Amino acid sequence: MKEVSVLISGGGSVGLSLAAELGWRNIDCMVVEQASGLNNHPRANAVANRTMEYYRRWGIDKAITEAGIPPDHPADYYWVSSLHGRQLHRISLPPFKKIREVKDTGGYVKEEHTWSPYLKTITGQNEVEEVVLNYIRTLSNLSMNFNVSLETFEQDSAGVTSIIKNLKTGKSEEVRSKYLVGCDGGKSMVREKLNIGLSGRADMAKFVSIYFKAPNFMKCHKFGTANIFFPLHKNYAGFLLNWDGGTTFTYHLMLKPGQLWNEVNAKNSIEAVLGKTTDIEIISVQPWTAHALVADKYHDKRIIMAGDAVHLFTPTGGFGMNTGVSDAIDIAWKIQAMVEGWGGNKLINSYFDERHPVGVRNTKEAADCFDQLNSVMQYGDILDEESERAEKLREKLSFNLKEQDKLIASSGTLLGYRYNNSSIIIPDGTKETIDNPRKYIPTARPGHRAPHIWLDEGISIYDKFGKNFTLLVFNEELNNARILISEAESIGIPIKLLKIDDHEAFSLYENKYVIVRPDLMIAWRSDNIPENSIDILNKIIGNKI
Repeated sequence: MKEVSVLISGGGSVGLSLAAELGWRNIDCMVVEQASGLNNHPRANAVANRTMEYYRRWGIDKAITEAGIPPDHPADYYWVSSLHGRQLHRISLPPFKKIREVKDTGGYVKEEHTWSPYLKTITGQNEVEEVVLNYIRTLSNLSMNFNVSLETFEQDSAGVTSIIKNLKTGKSEEVRSKYLVGCDGGKSMVREKLNIGLSGRADMAKFVSIYFKAPNFMKCHKFGTANIFFPLHKNYAGFLLNWDGGTTFTYHLMLKPGQLWNEVNAKNSIEAVLGKTTDIEIISVQPWTAHALVADKYHDKRIIMAGDAVHLFTPTGGFGMNTGVSDAIDIAWKIQAMVEGWGGNKLINSYFDERHPVGVRNTKEAADCFDQLNSVMQYGDILDEESERAEKLREKLSFNLKEQDKLIASSGTLLGYRYNNSSIIIPDGTKETIDNPRKYIPTARPGHRAPHIWLDEGISIYDKFGKNFTLLVFNEELNNARILISEAESIGIPIKLLKIDDHEAFSLYENKYVIVRPDLMIAWRSDNIPENSIDILNKIIGNKI
């Protein structure tokens, strides 16, 4: 029987990210994935700034950025009747390279650029997974196994016994783990075996995803270079994603009622939306269905789920993969705490309390983006007519499409989530910030993301944090802080003492003492180290709930 601390079922972006985070934390784990390798068909196209902040800690952020859209590529988004029709709306943002080079850009871009070391990184999910997998292969405490499926599992008070099967040889073997994590997608076997239901909206629309190369694509239409085109004519409705600056794309074509995805002629569909014939190489074709569903439970004792296993998104807004990666980061440090023996016996329970509200919030936000987009995809040839009624319709749609900006401006969703109902967060009595999906409001209020700031030495404050807990001390003597550190060490909590002498950082964090969790969320803050600091420490690790 093989023994491992954590068995992960599913080797997609979330399963790989969980394995990478656990490995980075020196927790041994095994990943089993029934496919023969990574899925080379790109699904998600945007790596959120929050996700990049996590990837930064493993040193793979540059590789992910370089695998995506070139930094000098214009970040444009077009809403059109078709690529041979009319433009109805456009958003144009400066290329990432220009934002990096020009410090005083003013307005929206400058503000967003201060919220994180990153903006959204446009890199295909397939490329992200390849980079993460390459990182995993550098870690000696991880085992990545393709062509292996999880067949069944049983848990007891001490761990989980699983049967895995090699799909090439047909050989089965037993694996004993302290925890089993199902990152096995929307049709999760783990979730189904646990009889956990899903709540929300199912079967909102069906699509066929066509991944293709077309070297002359940008010369076949009158619009400019773009990240995404949204064809709105009901015969071509969907979205076209650009992967490399102009030759490789994915066309997500919305199917009509009763239409089967495998009956769609991929090349003809691309040429139809272009209005021209051109050289096209079809790489792969896959179906998918838009949902907005969230699991009613995220774990059962030592069996945990993350990613699509617990929430199914529409891709509008780019929330799905990114929400799943944050699931993985949240649960990883808690598993570490339990494996190493310093986590409280109810620490794992906080995973659902923290991540389920985020799953509900983000699926609803993605569904709202989809509904707004879908509402303007119901028209036919009138979109291109030369008539007064057509002109009035186009004016109306152009006005309504301005609401689609939140497909692009979504930092409030990606950075602004908060853990208000968490039993391991200690409130400080301050007023909650507005939860605006479009705009992130930086705050160090407990339960929120530790805000990024560039320090005087030109590095992010994130680069100063420890791997585990960090006690930030702003502009103060360290004697009182050392008392808290000593108490933390007495109950086994790994914590780093970090003194920050930076006025702007202190103004942002607002209190003299701040505890940052291993997942870069704020656990506690105050202007004083209280006499009951041991109680505070016990609570943030799940000992006192």
